[in-house]
Amino acid sequence: MSTNYYAFGPFPGGDPDGEGLHIGQTAAGWRFLFRAHNSLGITTLPDWEHFLRAPDVTIRNEYGRDVTVDEMVETMKESTGQDGFPLRRRFRNDDEHRYITSGGHAFDRREFF
Repeated sequence: MSTNYYAFGPFPGGDPDGEGLHIGQTAAGWRFLFRAHNSLGITTLPDWEHFLRAPDVTIRNEYGRDVTVDEMVETMKESTGQDGFPLRRRFRNDDEHRYITSGGHAFDRREFF
């Protein structure tokens, strides 16, 4: 089972009546898959942490449950092993849309659910 997470606030894609800005997805046994937003400068875990800590950002999962920033950051980090290495890869090859940061976090530039 997987869970998607979204950010809401005064930024592109953050309309409270819309779907929200996709943060990423958890799936049992897999590392967190981040959604990159190059146009907003969100391409690494530290970028997401900084963005989500803004006072006007609300985080919600796809089931409508609000999530605190600290809980979201823990969720993002919990599926990576020591020194940031992934427990399992979510995809096999990097391509123009997918990449893994130096911290071992998987990102995709495309929409996914």
